[in-house]
Amino acid sequence: LSICPINHFYGRGTKKAFREVLSKLKLQKNESRKLRMNDVLEINSGSLKDWTPWKLRDLPWHFLRKVMALNVTARSTNLRCGTPHDQRTKVDEEEQGINEQMFFVSDTDTKVSMNPLDVLCAVLLCSDSFLQQEILSKMSMCQFALPLLLPALDTPKCTLMLWAMRDIVRKWRPHSLAESRGFREESLVLTKMPTISFVRLGSCSFSKSKLLSEVLSPSQQHHDFFIHRDMESGNVPREIADGLVEISWFFPGGRKNLDLFPEPLAVTNLRGDIESHWLQFSFLTEVSSAVFIFAENITEREYTLLSSLKESTTKYYFILNRQAGKSSETLAFLNKLAPVLKLKNSHMLMKDSSTNKAKFVEKLQSTIQSIMNSSPKMIGIEDMAVTARELGIQIDEDRVEWQTASNCVKAITTEIKDVAYYKQEMLRLQGDLWKSLAKVEKEMCRMRRQGDIPAEKYKSQLKDKMLELRKQQNKCDLTDELDKLISSTSL
Repeated sequence: LSICPINHFYGRGTKKAFREVLSKLKLQKNESRKLRMNDVLEINSGSLKDWTPWKLRDLPWHFLRKVMALNVTARSTNLRCGTPHDQRTKVDEEEQGINEQMFFVSDTDTKVSMNPLDVLCAVLLCSDSFLQQEILSKMSMCQFALPLLLPALDTPKCTLMLWAMRDIVRKWRPHSLAESRGFREESLVLTKMPTISFVRLGSCSFSKSKLLSEVLSPSQQHHDFFIHRDMESGNVPREIADGLVEISWFFPGGRKNLDLFPEPLAVTNLRGDIESHWLQFSFLTEVSSAVFIFAENITEREYTLLSSLKESTTKYYFILNRQAGKSSETLAFLNKLAPVLKLKNSHMLMKDSSTNKAKFVEKLQSTIQSIMNSSPKMIGIEDMAVTARELGIQIDEDRVEWQTASNCVKAITTEIKDVAYYKQEMLRLQGDLWKSLAKVEKEMCRMRRQGDIPAEKYKSQLKDKMLELRKQQNKCDLTDELDKLISSTSL
């Protein structure tokens, strides 16, 4: 299944495009010397001001600084236009008055900017593992869709971002706990839930990503989880982000009248055509409870491609755009595909320019709800790693340096049985000595128990107490666990 049934040459210019993007963003040196946390957290004159990008090379730092500050405008790649040349151009245009040029589409904006997904991919590929983890953690807090499969750019393979999501924890209240006011809290990569995937076959006249954002948003509360063509710079052609698989989630809050779904749900979005990115598509068909395929029409070529899925147990749905003159051909091939993919009438969703958007979103949400009610696959991101390895997809955690770090973490955390006891025995400076010292330091500032004692004498007594407590702290040797931690960080 991981081999495309139609011969397709991978990425003739992909590596070249990657080099060009790095050159535009001035990240060439960071391909080998990765960006690190201290590069981003460094405080300088640039980090203290409102960062407005003027040139393409400003975009990576605009994104990093904004996302670290949990600013939801972090994904904007609009460049500020204010140079004298720009101002002269505007004046010249005003002086020309109304003419026939206004009826032609201008591509000026798409030439001077860059697609936000290209910036995201470039930044992640030029960051070390710990910065990647921090970026995804902050993106999650901003409710941005996260990269699940990151394109490798020089080969058809990609990387499952498992380690990068390890730090994310989610808290939710399923409807089954609504009455008791209970909740669940769990690591995101360990949480098992249905996964619904959305892919594109050929070109598509309407925005798949915008539709997904609407499906995950409550009525009248739209949020752009996924970047789409109607967002700032979302219409700029992608250079390196095709093949990226993004993932977003819905977690219920326990309010039945407001929650879209009663249980957690994961939604993935493949950027680009499935024929060009068959490996990613194969992965999604294995881990998903259902796959929705967006298509304009179905011809012999698409039929041959989809017929190779006959052994798949995943449910398939089609979101089709009605087109005059092509409906008969599409219908004929859909009838041939029906027994192969076990398609029913309910698996066909039709959309065109006259379709009411709100009604279509409700219909799609209802279809997803029916999938969730029919015993779907329950899978977590950690479970997806097994499928990824079988398909030859790289796992970020499988790299040697991350395995070493993971083993060190396990060696330390396996000793923790009782948190309070562990802190008392292994982190001795954080126990009673620290509490006593904090009380004395507070009293040094407040002087509330001075009584009739002269101020200078009372301060001297407090300083003596602090000195005695410091001496007791100094007698505490490093525990074995702290030795392990220090040696691990120096690897």
